[in-house]
This record gives sequence, C-alpha cells and structure tokens, in this order.
Amino acid sequence: MRELKQQLLSGLLVIITVAAVVAAAINLQQQSRFHLPDDGITWVDQTQADGSSQVVAVHVAAGSPGAKAGIRAGDVLVAIREKKIDSAATATQVLATLREWTEAAYTCVRDNTPYEPKVIIGEAVHDSTLFYQYAVGAIYLAIGLFVYFRRGNAPRALHFFLMSVASFILYTFHYTGKLNNFDKVIYLGNVVAGYLAPTLFLHFCCVFPEPQKWIRRKGALTDCAECPPGVRLGPRFRSDRRPPLGPRRRPSLSSRPKSCSRGHAL
Repeated sequence: MRELKQQLLSGLLVIITVAAVVAAAINLQQQSRFHLPDDGITWVDQTQADGSSQVVAVHVAAGSPGAKAGIRAGDVLVAIREKKIDSAATATQVLATLREWTEAAYTCVRDNTPYEPKVIIGEAVHDSTLFYQYAVGAIYLAIGLFVYFRRGNAPRALHFFLMSVASFILYTFHYTGKLNNFDKVIYLGNVVAGYLAPTLFLHFCCVFPEPQKWIRRKGALTDCAECPPGVRLGPRFRSDRRPPLGPRRRPSLSSRPKSCSRGHAL
C-alpha cells in the first residue's frame, strides 16, 4: 500500500512538472512575440489645489514616440483619440487597446494652452533580465529533478523538490498583458508561487537535516516537519498527558502492600 501511494505521488508530481514546463515554454514564446503598445511616457495622477485630479507626464523617454510627437514632462493629458482620460489607469487601458505603429491623436494641455500631438504608438521593450529569470528557473528545476529522482528516498527529498518546482514557476511565469485565459493562469501561478517558494524554503531550513528544537518543544509538533507547510491545517497534539515536572515521590513503607508467604498465618 505504501508503495502504491509513493507511485501515485510520483506520477502526480511528474504531471504537475510537465504541465509547468509546457506552460513556461508557451509563456516564453509569447513574451518574445507579444509586446504591449507604448508611448514612452510615464503618466501619473496629480491632485490640484482645488481638489481636482489631472493626468500629468512626469517622464518622457528620449527618442520615444511621445518625445518625437513633442510631448514634454509636465504636460497634462486630456484625451486619447477623443476618449476622455480621467486617471493614469484609464490612460494605460486606452493605450492597451491601440495597435502598434498606428497614429493616435492625443489632446494635451501645456501652460493652459491645449494642443493635439500625433503619436505613433510603439512597442514596449522587455527588460533583458526577464529572459535571465527563465534560465534561473530552469536551473532550479534541474537541481530539484536530480535530487528527487536520484535520491528520492533521502530525508526531505520531496520537500526540496516541491521547493524547486515552486521556484521554477516563480521565475518562469510572467504575464504578457494580453489578458486572455492563459495569461490569467500564468499571472495566478506566479502569485501563488510567490507565496509558496519562500515559505517552503524557510520551512526547509528549519527541518533540514533535523528539525530545530524550538519546533518540537513540549511535544506539540509531532509530525509537522514531515510535510510541507500548507498541507496541514494545524499541529497535531499528543493525546497522552505527560506527568507533571519535578522530582518523583517514592512511596513510603507504610503505603506498600503487605505480602505474606505460604505457610504463615495472616
């Protein structure tokens, strides 16, 4: 029975690992092909003295589509293609609906004077460190697979493998901004792995090679170290009670039962 459970667990881990690798490969392909529309301007919300809010350009990248159109830092954004912009989040949402290398008419205000620059929407450039994260995730997974399948019976081997898979997902799941169902799964996986990976690592440090003494004090945690955090809802306490602390009393002679040998009268 124990062998069957081990085989089922190994099969489930293989399925999860293969699914994570396939999803990471598709996500990497989409990262290289899909780029969000970008105007090269950082828009933020600024509250005025009268309590009203304006969307102001705080940074315009040199050589960006916004800079080429003549937009400067400090300009106020009013509309994009006649769609009113009342917050920086709205500007991002409207910009995401535009196609790359198309012209968009912006309505801006500079020194209380409105003007309409024509912006050729460009593509957001991925940071080069993004692709290094995929390499780091692959290294994590390779080490975890080596330890688990080479020394699967070693103490904490399963724990280490789960930590490696969580780290792999954390470093290789990056949403592209397409906001389709697959992109939502990638985003959710990255968020969940962001919580699991450091938790599993901290727990592994506490129980390897042996659980720390403060974890097992007073016998409260009996087998919490045998499973990763999140699997057990709470510690299992011993049902038996330990005797009170302090020196034991030896029974007095008067309290001992009197014995009689055969042949003597009581």
